[in-house]
Amino acid sequence: MTQTDHTDVGRLRTLTERLLVRDATAHAAAIEALGEEGDERVIPHLVELIVIDSIANDWERFGFPAALRGRDPPRYLELPEVRWPGVRDALASLAEPDFDSAHAWVEWESWYSQQDIEPLEGFDEWKLRLYRSYLPPVGGLLDCEPREFDLQDIRWGNCDRSFLAALNAPTFVPGDAVDADGSGTAEGASVDGAGSGDAPERYLEDDHVVFGFEIEGTSYAVPRWVLFPHELLNAELDGVPVSLTYCTLCNAPILYDRRVGERGDEGGSGGAGADGDGRGADVRTFGSTGMLAAGNKVMYDEETETLWDQHAGTPIGGPTLASDPDLFLDQFAVTQTTWGEWKAEYPDTLALDLDTGYGYDYAYYDGNVDFFEHYWNREEIVQPGVRRDDDRLPEKASVYGVTGDDPEEVWVVPIDDLADVEGGVLSGRIAGRDVVALLDATDDVAVYEAPPGAVERVADDDGVALVDGAGTRWRLTRNELRSADGEARDRIPGRHGLWFAFRTHYETAHVLE
Repeated sequence: MTQTDHTDVGRLRTLTERLLVRDATAHAAAIEALGEEGDERVIPHLVELIVIDSIANDWERFGFPAALRGRDPPRYLELPEVRWPGVRDALASLAEPDFDSAHAWVEWESWYSQQDIEPLEGFDEWKLRLYRSYLPPVGGLLDCEPREFDLQDIRWGNCDRSFLAALNAPTFVPGDAVDADGSGTAEGASVDGAGSGDAPERYLEDDHVVFGFEIEGTSYAVPRWVLFPHELLNAELDGVPVSLTYCTLCNAPILYDRRVGERGDEGGSGGAGADGDGRGADVRTFGSTGMLAAGNKVMYDEETETLWDQHAGTPIGGPTLASDPDLFLDQFAVTQTTWGEWKAEYPDTLALDLDTGYGYDYAYYDGNVDFFEHYWNREEIVQPGVRRDDDRLPEKASVYGVTGDDPEEVWVVPIDDLADVEGGVLSGRIAGRDVVALLDATDDVAVYEAPPGAVERVADDDGVALVDGAGTRWRLTRNELRSADGEARDRIPGRHGLWFAFRTHYETAHVLE
């Protein structure tokens, strides 16, 4: 039982202020006193502290990305005053749980995310001061105006932009050159001709998960396990500046056009839709802030330090939100499949050269995505900052979402259900358009504008096709359905992820069924 109605608020504020002084002994005394006061309004303060304290004291176990745990942590986490002794015991005295595992800080975050605890007045400024002082690369970005998120809901993802580095300007080489079973040579070849002169390493196995996409008629493949310690890739491919963003908690790869500017006729940011070549549009370079909002990574752009919602592609804090609050990024379709399936469907594909220059031990992630498998697959595990909700789908259901002109509204297709749908095709309406969703030749979701009438998925020597009620066959290509007489239906780009990310990051989420 707490003593909220009987505690001297002035004393609580004094004690919480002591948590910000650079003196671990003072921290310990203040924490002990707060535990004795028994007021639950300081729980939000202590939850912030247990996360920083746990990671700073056990970087080799909890540092992120995991491939860097063998290196020294950021200097700001090594300082002797980045300690809050007794914080776990104080939390246990203020709340019902008493987590005592090595991952107690994660358990406290998950528990806290399900509570309605009103912090002391002034908590937002206190949290900003904590982050600015003890997590400066994060706090410098978080302290922005305007912002459309609640500071209490922002969680630190045990990393920051200084060591969760985006993979910038990577080299792509012919897929045969990096295929572990291939026979191609392509020594030093790259998409821009700037190869090293040495043959690239053959590292891609058929069962490796890759993110496949097409830009200006050229296919590309990026292995998930190589992108994992970067979570983001910036490149200019065939003259198109793109960012392949990846939220590891949501298992959400999304490929954005990095050009922002005046809106085109097709909506979006105006990157690819304004004039087709990006003239008059600003090109942004995206990175990871190290922060999470409702279990999804918060991005930023280096040019303006605007904060962006990775899943929705919208600005959520800073200069771009102030100047263009309705802006959202254009996107390209991303296929999440295996290397074997992708190269079979796109034999001329380019693939990422493993020699990135970043010095990461990428092999660490080959077949090992650490504890993220638990976040993806175990319903009882709650992502930091996500409140559970018994909704239409299981929280961890893998879905594919499509938006229209309104970035606040999304339609999702449950991926596992597609294989069991009658006729192999799910039909419905998205943003006023009749659409069909099906599994393509790579066994991943593809959504297209619908041909007339009922359609059925068929497979033949040419791959996957649709047959409508009149018997017309529609061949699936990367970007359209095309009939024998040349009529076409466009592909509609979407985004992968777990259901919880869609229901929490969009104002309205529909389930296509």
